Amino acid sequence: MNQRSIVALTGLLLVVYAAWLVYLGLVLPPARADAMFSETGWFEDLSAVFWLVLAVILLFARPIGLGRRIGMSVIAAVLAAREEGWHKKFTTDSLFKSDYYQMTGVPLAEKLIAGAVAVGLTITLVWLLVLGGREVFARGGWRRPWGWLALFAVAISPILKAVDRGPSILRVQFDITLSENIDMVMLSLEEGMESALPVLFLLALGLYLMDRRSGSATPVTDGLHG
Repeated sequence: MNQRSIVALTGLLLVVYAAWLVYLGLVLPPARADAMFSETGWFEDLSAVFWLVLAVILLFARPIGLGRRIGMSVIAAVLAAREEGWHKKFTTDSLFKSDYYQMTGVPLAEKLIAGAVAVGLTITLVWLLVLGGREVFARGGWRRPWGWLALFAVAISPILKAVDRGPSILRVQFDITLSENIDMVMLSLEEGMESALPVLFLLALGLYLMDRRSGSATPVTDGLHG
């Protein structure tokens, strides 16, 4: 099976997977659906596991440069921590929320450390996005199957966040309350597809490494060395 066929099969499986998520959102009893799709549900735990697996594999993903491997691994680990709320064990609230830094009962030292960590992670993420954007757009990665998967995963991330926040925004800003069925379908799609993101990135990584080792990649990827 060539790489294009792998991507086509992945697309088909994603469509089937999304349809299954919609079905679950429509037919599951509320208690069962909550156990699967809530912030402490099964899919949230799966997402954390997948991000951690990706973090470990990235550390050994040569010939990508060591600095970039470490940076990507750290971001993947942070995303796993965010899914499980592990970062809140060290701070009063999420260090990624602006409200946290306005809390009066939080020690200044804690805010300063949390802020420094948040800034460092943000800079690392921006750096990796710039490098990734250069690989995909400036150096022709968009012509390769790994580039298609990476672009798709990055593109649906903000869409999933909009789906997650949509019902709350509609309710608070526009006094529109969605029916329970629609609300649950949106939740199941958001949580389910979010758990697929690290799998997509892992597959994109695998295809990229196949390119490097087979010599089919163009010189576009040389920027990942060092």
